[in-house]
Amino acid sequence: MSGWQPQQNEPGQQGQGDPWGPGGGYTPQDRQQLPEPYRDPRAAQPQYQPQYQPAPRQAPRGLTSAGAFWYVLQCISFGAGYFAKVPAKKALQDFGMVQMTAAEKFWYVLMCIGFGAGYFAKLPIAKALSEMQYRQ
Repeated sequence: MSGWQPQQNEPGQQGQGDPWGPGGGYTPQDRQQLPEPYRDPRAAQPQYQPQYQPAPRQAPRGLTSAGAFWYVLQCISFGAGYFAKVPAKKALQDFGMVQMTAAEKFWYVLMCIGFGAGYFAKLPIAKALSEMQYRQ
C-alpha cells in the first residue's frame, strides 16, 4: 500500500471510533464533567418553543357584502344612506381622521341650513370620538 490510509475500526472494538456513541469510552458521568467545548455536540439541545403572540387586531376595512347591499339600497331611496354618512364623516374630519369630498362638504352645509340637522347628527359621533381618545 502506498500512502497513508485511515485506520478502520471494527464494530466489536470499544473505546475506538465515535467517542460519543454507545460503548465509545465515555460514561454519562464522564460526559458531564467535560468542559463545555468538549461535550457531545449531539447532546439534546433545548427545543425551540415558539411563543404564542396573538395577531394584532386590525380595524375592519370596508363593508361586508351584506353591508354594501343595504347601503346601496338606502342610497336608492332618496340618498338616505349617503346623507346619514355625511355628518359622521364631518365628525371624523374634525378629529383629523379623514378628508371630506367637495360634494360631502356641500351636502353638510345644506344639512346644517335646515335647522342644524347635519350638526345635530354629528354631535353624538363627535362625543364618542372624543371619549375614544382618552382610552388610547
